[in-house]
Amino acid sequence: MSDMPYNLPERQPDLVPPFVRALPVDGRGKLAIFDADGTVWRDDVADDFCRWMIDSGHVDTGHRWPEYLRIYREDHGVGCAFMLTFYESLPLAEFHRLIRTWWGGADRRWIPEVLESLYLLADRGYTIWVVTGSPTDTMLPLLDFLPVHRIIGMDFEVDAKGRITGRVDGMPCTDEHKARKVRHLWGESPIPFAAGNGSLDGAMIALGAPVRWSIYPNPAFEAHSRAQGWEVLPRPADFVEEAKLTP
Repeated sequence: MSDMPYNLPERQPDLVPPFVRALPVDGRGKLAIFDADGTVWRDDVADDFCRWMIDSGHVDTGHRWPEYLRIYREDHGVGCAFMLTFYESLPLAEFHRLIRTWWGGADRRWIPEVLESLYLLADRGYTIWVVTGSPTDTMLPLLDFLPVHRIIGMDFEVDAKGRITGRVDGMPCTDEHKARKVRHLWGESPIPFAAGNGSLDGAMIALGAPVRWSIYPNPAFEAHSRAQGWEVLPRPADFVEEAKLTP
């Protein structure tokens, strides 16, 4: 286990792939976008945190878990939206306190090639966004310890008393909506780099030019990625598919 905070690995700059190093050294005014779960790390933060919230008694919506798994297997995008319902009626301020507590005690399994690429691009002045199908607020602690400028995700709708309603506020952030949301917020300025790990990221990865990077894709998405001419970081031998993706 690493002695670094958040189980971050020791720096390994040599792991940055040549196609990332080949990007312009001056990244000012340019955007690099990264998916989160399965791209920067192997774990599923949204699921792991939700299970912790249920098991710790911070929410009483655990009875919805089997329905969530069923919905997610049928339609990943709809499942991502359903995830927000677990926090219905929870004050947003309490969510923020708990997510920071959880991140402080959680060990991530980082993907070093991607993490080192993120560091390099940030050092060159690129604007770094993490774009996720998870609730935006689950990733906010990243802003405290990685050179990430913004989290784009599924935004909580909040009522007049500051409580989460369980609904998505504004534009969703899965499938083609990821790409639309990025373009809506960034405009038509350059996006030289995009990395993601699966079909929910396909439209977003396609925004990258010249670098489109598919991280640990399943066989079907790896075939799609290679057919598109994208860079691929293959799954390692010890990779284990998420349990929620297998009935």
